[in-house]
Amino acid sequence: MAINRKCPRCGSNHVQLSNERSKHGCFWMLLFGVYYFFWIMIKWIIGLMIFVLYDWWMAIIKACMGKGHVWQSKKWFSGVKRIFYCHDCGYNFKA
Repeated sequence: MAINRKCPRCGSNHVQLSNERSKHGCFWMLLFGVYYFFWIMIKWIIGLMIFVLYDWWMAIIKACMGKGHVWQSKKWFSGVKRIFYCHDCGYNFKA
């Protein structure tokens, strides 16, 4: 999927995918830990709803048609940001 990406600034195909995780410190966790815990719970509930109501059914339908299915709920559970880096102009962009 990342092989055919183009840089929006220079139009080059010479881009690289970088995965970044957001990390928080102890002070942030003391101040916002309870809210962060509730956000994670809500995020998991939404992810499970997407999995049950959309992904599961689409996987069955696509399997009957003989095609593959890209799981949408994986984005909710992974917590990884997809950032691309262009080797020609040095521009970072999300895709």
